[in-house]
Amino acid sequence: MRKNIDLSSKKQLIEILAVTLILGIALLISDYIKTRVDFDGTIERNEAGKGNVTKDLELEFLNQKQSMTVDVTEISLSPKDVEKKFDMAIKEIEKTYLGRNKSADKVSYDLSLKDSYVDGLITAEWKFDQYGYFEKNGKIRSQEIPPEGAVVGLTAVLRYEEAERLYSFSVVAIQKSMKTLDGQLEAISRQVQQQDKKTRADKKLQLPKEVEKIKIIWKEKMNYRGLHVILLGLVAVVGIYIGKRRDGKLELERLKSEKEQDYPLIVSELSILMAAGMSFRKALEKIVGKYIKAVKEKGMNTRAGFEDIVLTYRKMADGLSEIQALEELGKNSESKEYRKLSMLLIQNLRKGSKDLIDCLEKEEKYAYEMRKQRALRAGEEASTKLLIPMAGMLFIVIVILVVPAIMQMNM
Repeated sequence: MRKNIDLSSKKQLIEILAVTLILGIALLISDYIKTRVDFDGTIERNEAGKGNVTKDLELEFLNQKQSMTVDVTEISLSPKDVEKKFDMAIKEIEKTYLGRNKSADKVSYDLSLKDSYVDGLITAEWKFDQYGYFEKNGKIRSQEIPPEGAVVGLTAVLRYEEAERLYSFSVVAIQKSMKTLDGQLEAISRQVQQQDKKTRADKKLQLPKEVEKIKIIWKEKMNYRGLHVILLGLVAVVGIYIGKRRDGKLELERLKSEKEQDYPLIVSELSILMAAGMSFRKALEKIVGKYIKAVKEKGMNTRAGFEDIVLTYRKMADGLSEIQALEELGKNSESKEYRKLSMLLIQNLRKGSKDLIDCLEKEEKYAYEMRKQRALRAGEEASTKLLIPMAGMLFIVIVILVVPAIMQMNM
């Protein structure tokens, strides 16, 4: 049998308190050494491009204690290093600005114009000598480009703190080739826009049937609401089917558990009544009559175990022999206890009821022992289910204690 875990016990509470105290004290000692012993007023700067370092400090002067936030700037580059970084930024621009385009003389896709280069150390501001063909981020405005193309000059204003350098170059913006899918779609879109401008006074727009000798068939997008409804219905049916199967399984488990709970009571009543001199049939009649009266007159809920006994008695009353009725009880019951009781009663009815009372008394003791074990198992399962919320509460307590300490260490 598994040991029952009880987090509310005194020993476990002491263990939890000890762990949190040790952890808290260790963090306090670590923070004290870091902030009071090792710190000598020296703050290490970040490398160029990594940003400033911010420190929340305490200072003492003239018998006063105050708090102050200190921002330490990153390491500054020398003029020679700045020029090297500018050269690196220009090389990076030359490698990346074309994007999907293969040549600066044939630019039909978006340019890749970044805001910074060299891992963010050098910032870039982009300017164009002709506006309207490209957006600031390099996105091409294909609809604005004339058929013959357009030469566009670009200037990158590169900056590092106060230092600045200009880098200029030109590209030729052209329309996409009609041999490509992008070019075909762009031509169709351009033709639709032109047609729309021409017929703005009309109530309807007639979409072009042919563009650049390409025949076009227009269709509205299909609405698949019907398919969605069908899929939803299938999901609902499957969900209901799974739910019913699960409910049926749970109901069978409930009935089995209820029969197991009823079994000791049935054996006990049989043992008492037959020990008092009643025959098996009379004892069964007495148990069934008492149960039915309790259900009808006292409003007691029906019990699965007693219902099986009632069914067995009714079969006997309808003319079935005692042995046949008991055989059907054992055959139709999914509980091994009832099958065992059926076999026990059948054996004793066949050879006489001389040892039946002793067998029933032994079975009664066994049934109550099993009932006790089931109760213990149920208690263990309940305590195990409580572990999750209690572990969650313990985790929250540890977070409340540890997180502020870790935040102080990082600061």
